[in-house]
Amino acid sequence: MKKQTSALHDTIIIVIITLVAGVILGAVHEVTAGPIAEQEAATQAAAQKEVFPDADSFSEVTDFNSDSFTTVLEGQGLDQTTVNAVYEADGSDGSKLGYVVDSTNNEGYGGEVELMVGITVGDSGYVINGISFLSLSETAGMGMKAEDPDFKDQFNNMDIGDAGSISYTKSGKSAANEIDAISGCTITTNAVTKAVNGALAAVTYLEEG
Repeated sequence: MKKQTSALHDTIIIVIITLVAGVILGAVHEVTAGPIAEQEAATQAAAQKEVFPDADSFSEVTDFNSDSFTTVLEGQGLDQTTVNAVYEADGSDGSKLGYVVDSTNNEGYGGEVELMVGITVGDSGYVINGISFLSLSETAGMGMKAEDPDFKDQFNNMDIGDAGSISYTKSGKSAANEIDAISGCTITTNAVTKAVNGALAAVTYLEEG
């Protein structure tokens, strides 16, 4: 009888501890959810402005469906790439200047490579204004070099015309739509290239149907 009472006592204590822990975790989530969301929004806004500094405001293209666009990406060999959202970049007068695209590729050495890409649409084709990383967990001193100006700045004002996509080279770029790979980091270079190509595919889809 004493053993049964002790077991019941222990069970009640465990239940109470579990309930209290659940309440505490719920309270912590409520307290931190707001600041985390605000920080994420601030990071996104800063990235948008970095890749499209001439824009006065950014509005999400609500009729762009990321899920249905997966088929388009797969058809272009970008099955490990996801376009998370597309934003219209507008001038102070409300006119459309171009787009900012949030794109992710899952083939990085350290996992996901997520970035913002600013793209201007002109009469002669597309110009990549630049890129800004939202998530990059590559190896320090290796893949993390993607954030170094020597690599990242290659995307600044990159006029690719009507090429539609970019590629990378390890032997010195010879075309407007090429970038030099990070030395010894082909995997990271490939992930960044595919994320940018996903963004270009989204803009082409919206502009040309």
